Amino acid sequence: VQNLFHSVQLNIHNPHFLIMQGRITKVINMGPMEVLGLIAEAAGTKMYESKKEAAMKTIEKKQAKVEEINSILSEDISPSLEKLRKERNEYMAWMQSNSDVEMHERFCTAYTFFQALQMTEKSQETIAAMREEENQIQASCDLVEGEIAQCKERVKA
Repeated sequence: VQNLFHSVQLNIHNPHFLIMQGRITKVINMGPMEVLGLIAEAAGTKMYESKKEAAMKTIEKKQAKVEEINSILSEDISPSLEKLRKERNEYMAWMQSNSDVEMHERFCTAYTFFQALQMTEKSQETIAAMREEENQIQASCDLVEGEIAQCKERVKA
């Protein structure tokens, strides 16, 4: 009989696999839960129940860890991250403003330089016009001095 059960790969070494003679009355007098436990042990599912309970305990521990990590995330890390994002946005706005200020300063410097160049050109034109006028005045002075010299010679003569 044992070889027959062994050939279909049933565990014959389980003490509850076979109900021995004289124990049948004990099995008959068992309650439904006890009979279910006996059948589960004979079928080999009791071992899986203990593994299931151990796995459920492990899952509960891991879930507690996940909840702890989530609370740390929401209480500590998220506010710090939001603060850093806000500071980054403020810094980026400051950098943009600073860049705009530098660009406008360059435009102002370039405009001041352009005005100075225009003023220099006008001054050079004015100087050139004044020199031309000076030359004309000098020429007319030379002419008048020549006339004065001629008049003096006429008076002496």
